[in-house]
Amino acid sequence: QKWRPFCLRFEGVVEDFNYGTLLRLDCRKDYTEENTIFATRIQFFAIEIARNREGCNSVVYSSAREPAAAAAEE
Repeated sequence: QKWRPFCLRFEGVVEDFNYGTLLRLDCRKDYTEENTIFATRIQFFAIEIARNREGCNSVVYSSAREPAAAAAEE
């Protein structure tokens, strides 16, 4: 009920705003049964944008760049 007014603001603005998607509870961990919930697409976008602004996803970004950097050095 708390999310509904927020989500409805994006009706017609974000395509498929109310479709379901998987969301990781802890963005530092992989998608597992214990770390995943079902959310609407707009909830996913809102949470991921907030995580990016707070730097929470920098751990994921750095860990993805390390193997690429190592491969480039070879």
